[in-house]
Formats: sequence, C-alpha cells, structure tokens
Amino acid sequence: MSSEHKYYSVIIKGCYNQENLERSLEKILLRGRLAIKMALNTMPCVIIYKGNVDTIIPIFKALITEYAAITILADGVPPTLPIAKKYRDFSHISPELQALLVDVPENLWLGEAIHRIIPASFLDETGALVVSSHAIYFIDKPAGNTKCRWLIIPYEQLNGSLNLGEQETQLIIHHQDAAGQQNDVFTIPQEFVASAKTSIEQAKLAERYLIKIKTHCITCGYRSENTIAHAPTELHCQHCGKPYQRTITV
Repeated sequence: MSSEHKYYSVIIKGCYNQENLERSLEKILLRGRLAIKMALNTMPCVIIYKGNVDTIIPIFKALITEYAAITILADGVPPTLPIAKKYRDFSHISPELQALLVDVPENLWLGEAIHRIIPASFLDETGALVVSSHAIYFIDKPAGNTKCRWLIIPYEQLNGSLNLGEQETQLIIHHQDAAGQQNDVFTIPQEFVASAKTSIEQAKLAERYLIKIKTHCITCGYRSENTIAHAPTELHCQHCGKPYQRTITV
C-alpha cells in the first residue's frame, strides 16, 4: 500500500556545471549565492532537507538541466552507513576494492541500495563499478591521489541498451550528459560481464530512482499522479486557478 508525504529531501552527488546550478538555485531557493556555493562545494551533500513538496518541481528541473546526479527522498534523510554495512557481499570483494571503497564519502550512497560491486577499468584507470538502485558509479583513485573520485551515470541518463564490446571483457554504456552522447567502455573481468549487465538492467527496470508526485487541487478536485519529470509544472490549477497541493507517493 502506498503512502503520501508532504516533505522531501535532496542529496546531490554531483553536477556538470556547478556555477550554473548555483545561479539557478539562488533564484529558486531565495538563498544567498555564497550559502549555496558552500553547500555544493561539499558534494555529495544534502542540499535540501524537508522541503515542502509543493515547491519541488522547479528545483527538480534546475537540477536535471545541469545533469545533476541526485537522490530524492520522502521526508528526512536516513543516517549514513559505511559501505561495508550497505553492501551485504562486501567481505567477498577483493581487499584492494575494499580499501578503495572505504575511503568514499558515505553521503555518496545516501538514499540508495547497492546491488553489485565488481572490479573494472575505465580510461586506463582501475577501480570499482558499483551498481546501485539509482545509478552506475565508477570509483577510482589514480596513483599519487589521496582522495577517491567518481563518475556517476544516473539511470535517467541512459539511452539505449547496454552492449558488449568487440572484446568479451568490454561493457558499453550509452548515456547522455551535458557534453552530449557518451558511449563509455568499461573493461570488466570476463566472469563478471554478464552479471554486471544483468544487474544494471534489473536496477533500471525496478525504477526505484523514479519519484512519483500526486498533484491535487482541493478547490475543484482535480487530481493527477505522474513521475516528477512529467508532473504539471504550474503552481496553480489550470481549471480553477487555485494553488496545487503536491505529495510524494512511495
């Protein structure tokens, strides 16, 4: 049985153009530019905590326009957990991957379930391919670096099927970002290629990353329920002109 929530929180994991996002959020959130900049500088971070769902549409549009990787949660934010507790098979991955992943900020996984972690290489760097409920992550730490870095491919940005490359160890992920169409080639040990592809396809099909919004006008009774990307963008009812009320359904 679904439940409805009047408040939401947004965890932002990354974005393509931070300056553009700062300008957009400054206008929408009516906060000082410096405060927004300081928050975004700490990504991954909670950018909105328990906002009213009635205001969610323009904020969501601003984030998606800048290809931000986000997780939207109903109500508040759960406590952070180390990845060793979020991924039940953590003890079964290699010691090298364990050492790499324990250095990743725990906020990166906030609001997500981790389905699979496998060794992989991308652009001549070795690391971990992490399949979550909301996105595909590639985590690495180049030689000489003290901090991890990550590439995030949200499922909303996938366009087309996953393909195997000319070599049996290649998985090609097609997605759209601010720079245009990307066809990223990940090299994965042959014994993991098929299961990695299946895990990504199943996670996308489960649609846990999609947020459903119920829009209601208490004056004329108009109702609709859509994913957030397709919910009415107007603040007021097109039928009677009164303000909409919105809830997240989960």
